[in-house]
Amino acid sequence: MSGTIHQLIEHYGALGVALGGAIEGESAVVIGGAIAREGLFSVWWATLAAFVGAWTSCQLFFLVGRSQRESRWVHKVTDKPVFARALRMIDRHPRLFCFGFRFIYGFRVAGPIAISQSHVRARDFAWLQMLSAAIWGPGLVWLGYAFGKTIVRIVWLLLTPEHALIAAAVGIAAVLGWLQWRRRRAFRAAPPELPCEEAGE
Repeated sequence: MSGTIHQLIEHYGALGVALGGAIEGESAVVIGGAIAREGLFSVWWATLAAFVGAWTSCQLFFLVGRSQRESRWVHKVTDKPVFARALRMIDRHPRLFCFGFRFIYGFRVAGPIAISQSHVRARDFAWLQMLSAAIWGPGLVWLGYAFGKTIVRIVWLLLTPEHALIAAAVGIAAVLGWLQWRRRRAFRAAPPELPCEEAGE
């Protein structure tokens, strides 16, 4: 997918950054910043495009979710476990979630759909996620512009086979630790089992 996004951005320039950010997300915007560094288009146009793509795509998801609640596509989103998690977060911190959902992996589509099914007003969602897009889009563009090629070079120069084994071991340990933490959290969050009623009561 990243190869297709790369070709899209090279062919359409800043417009490709907007489309890639709306379709693919973070990786497309970072790629856009890295390509802008090569001089194919202005990094300022890429910055604006990332913001516009991020904001308009989430507005579209919100409007579709609110106006097409019974559509098959909306039901595909609402049937996923991440949708229920989003609703719980909205109940606790509605404004914070409207601002921060795009920074949480897996919520780019489910987030605005869940917000559209909640009590949050369209006007509040629009300005909160406008602020969010103004940080997310330009931030990732400039990250790609500053470090896109450098990160690749560092990996190829410094990641020897020994380092690769260490990195793999650390990654596996981190994943196992995270899974264990989720199991403990789910166990603590589970309601206690009630004792069975004795016969005759």
